[in-house]
Amino acid sequence: MDTPRDRFLNGEEPPPGCLDEAVLSSWRRLRDRATENAAPAVRTERLSADPRANRLLGSIAATGALILGSIRLILGRDHPVAIVLADAGLIIHSVAGDRPFVGQLDAAGMGEGRSAAEDAIGTNAIDLCLRERRPMVTSGWQHVRPGLTNSAIAAAPLFGLNSALHGAIALVSDASVGTDTLSGLALLCAESTSAQMGALETSGNLDRMLGEQRAIVDSISDGLLVVDEDGRVRHMNAPAGHILTLNPEQSVGRRFAELLDFEPIIAPIFRSGIGYYDRELIIDSGRRHLHLIDTAIPIKDAQGKVQSVVNTFREFNRAKRIAQQIAGSPARYTFDDIIGTSDCLRQAVGDARKAALGTANILLNGPSGTGKEVFAQAIHAYGDRRDAPFIAVNCAALPRELIESELFGYVAGSFTGAQKGGRPGKFEMASGGTIFLDEITEMPLDLQAKLLRVLQEREVTRIGATRPIPVDVRVIAASNRNLKDAIARREFRDDLYYRLHVVSIAIPALKERRSDIPMLATHFLRKYAAAAGKPVFTISDAALRAMTGYDWPGNVRELENTLERLVVLSDGTEIQRFDPPGDARVPPPAPTVAPALKSLREHERDVIAATLIHVDHNVTKAAEILGIARPTLYSKIRDYGIALQRAGAGKPS
Repeated sequence: MDTPRDRFLNGEEPPPGCLDEAVLSSWRRLRDRATENAAPAVRTERLSADPRANRLLGSIAATGALILGSIRLILGRDHPVAIVLADAGLIIHSVAGDRPFVGQLDAAGMGEGRSAAEDAIGTNAIDLCLRERRPMVTSGWQHVRPGLTNSAIAAAPLFGLNSALHGAIALVSDASVGTDTLSGLALLCAESTSAQMGALETSGNLDRMLGEQRAIVDSISDGLLVVDEDGRVRHMNAPAGHILTLNPEQSVGRRFAELLDFEPIIAPIFRSGIGYYDRELIIDSGRRHLHLIDTAIPIKDAQGKVQSVVNTFREFNRAKRIAQQIAGSPARYTFDDIIGTSDCLRQAVGDARKAALGTANILLNGPSGTGKEVFAQAIHAYGDRRDAPFIAVNCAALPRELIESELFGYVAGSFTGAQKGGRPGKFEMASGGTIFLDEITEMPLDLQAKLLRVLQEREVTRIGATRPIPVDVRVIAASNRNLKDAIARREFRDDLYYRLHVVSIAIPALKERRSDIPMLATHFLRKYAAAAGKPVFTISDAALRAMTGYDWPGNVRELENTLERLVVLSDGTEIQRFDPPGDARVPPPAPTVAPALKSLREHERDVIAATLIHVDHNVTKAAEILGIARPTLYSKIRDYGIALQRAGAGKPS
């Protein structure tokens, strides 16, 4: 890796402001001690902290479990986390956290009883924060020891009365965690812990410490409650009260079963001792309709008996929105990816752009291989739902017995082979965005009736469930068959057809837009030559005439596959011939067109001119499609005398 520290070791000083001056000073001290090329050996001895510091740090370490649990909820289960307490002499008093991660830290020299000093484990935030008496963060390549280069450390000093420095508290996680987030949590923990230490020193300020810890828990957006072995609520934060429609202050001390009108799902954990993570929970009682993602962790004593259960939960729709934001929209294509300037294609693209700005259902008609999914993704990316999910479903590719569960989902135990916790369907996952139903005519008639109800009522009912779930989804359907013929043969419901046929867009076959073939051929040649690592390809006039004359029953998909094959099998840098497969016949050229008389130079001029028209004379985009440099394209434009003019601009650019 070429990091600022690697360059520093090679004699290059980091630019001003590149990193905290305290970190740079640490690197210089290590360099001066001639340790820059090898990390210090891990000390095997365990040291004893100052007895007074031991008493203070030991008294607050017991609260680390509550703090750690809150931090885990904030950072998420995907990030390991540990809390490290060190005294003012840099001796590590305790390390609490995920057991495998604590073991990794111990192997790197950050174990209980070890020294966090710079000369023991290299540059680190604990040493720096005690030197600087201020919060510090070190992450990734800022560390010297190899065992810490994938970690982030945020440390804050612990002050007692009269600003006495008692030590430091540090949060350690993986380097992918945002340092601002980790630093803020470490500072919050330090403030709470410092308050507790001051309270221990003066036997006061306890209410403030508890209030700050309660604020940490209440700041979590998930619902959190703690229930003891008698079923009484020991703690309930504000979000839990909001979700369960309960008053947290009035609920503490009461039995959980008395507060709800349904059997608490966590009750069996006190008998089994087995918790669970991220279970989908649907509650439909007389007073509550809840759809949650639920986690329950048992807290056991030394004998393994469950003393309490920490229950966290969030509303399903919120969890789904977070998942959608992280996953992003899978739509990759926009209208700029639709290549061609023929009138019929321009008409289809124009209709699609208009339809994209509305909310009506859309039906795409066109032969197989014409790019119906490209149009569907472009419509989604152009409309107001562009930041929401785009879910594509090929109705012909799903087995008949699975298509209903894929579209509408199912609850736990609804059929053999179903996932234990149930599963949402494609319509639920697409809620807020767009669902693309390709080859809609292949959907069985009985499911067509269920689909019609979803479109009418805007809600789905999972298999095995009784309560419908509202969905807000735009439907784009596609078919390569004539739906009216399918209706006449009673293979497709006419009422579903009219529900889908609000806006109909006809996507032309490739043989209906032969003038686009040169531009498409150039685009695919460039694409697959680059993918194969071959020189940029050209295509002879003879091969291009043969391609333009061929009917392409597989449409754009067949053209693309053909050109990929020609690139892979070609030994030169030019596609010299194309032989139509089978008995395909080349139609005679139109009387007004004489392609045989065109030179390669004329053909190049036509392709450049057509590409410029396609991108509204945007030279940068045209150069990308043609696969040439922008200055080269400008040179050819001047050479061929092509006028550059934006549509509607009124004068050349």
